[in-house]
Amino acid sequence: MLADRARRSESALHGALHRFVLGSIRDHADSDDLVQETFVRLYAYRGQKTVEDVSAFCFAIARNLIRGRFRRHRSAPDLTDASEDLMCLQPCALETMIYRQRVAVLAAAIEAMPPLRREVFLRRRLDGDAAATISRDLELSTAAIEKHVSRAIADLRRALERRGLWIGDPA
Repeated sequence: MLADRARRSESALHGALHRFVLGSIRDHADSDDLVQETFVRLYAYRGQKTVEDVSAFCFAIARNLIRGRFRRHRSAPDLTDASEDLMCLQPCALETMIYRQRVAVLAAAIEAMPPLRREVFLRRRLDGDAAATISRDLELSTAAIEKHVSRAIADLRRALERRGLWIGDPA
């Protein structure tokens, strides 16, 4: 009978504390945590000393926990605008693997090109030489230079598509 009354009293105190804390912080998960922490501190204190008014003692603990929570939240940095600063700009492992596969496929495709096409393509697209300069050096027309470049790009695209690594618009 006495244990039954103590359980009902503790249950009523738990409900009252929960309503008090929830009314102060408006967060169900945190209020549950604070009420639980209140009872943990009550039982730890009662292991050393007696408590005359358990209800008043629990509300004082809960009030202190709420204040501590507000102090922590107030002093914590606001990370809502920092999400871009916190993002890792490095590619993930899968992206790195796919990039490496593409590079390997492209390198093999460039090596497989006819020597003149490869030279024209590398000079025009990688070195950035003007078509007129390449045309003069190799004694080819400017139209031939552009044709070699467009065929080289088509070769590279086909090599990537064959391995399922093409990322651009297939049109």
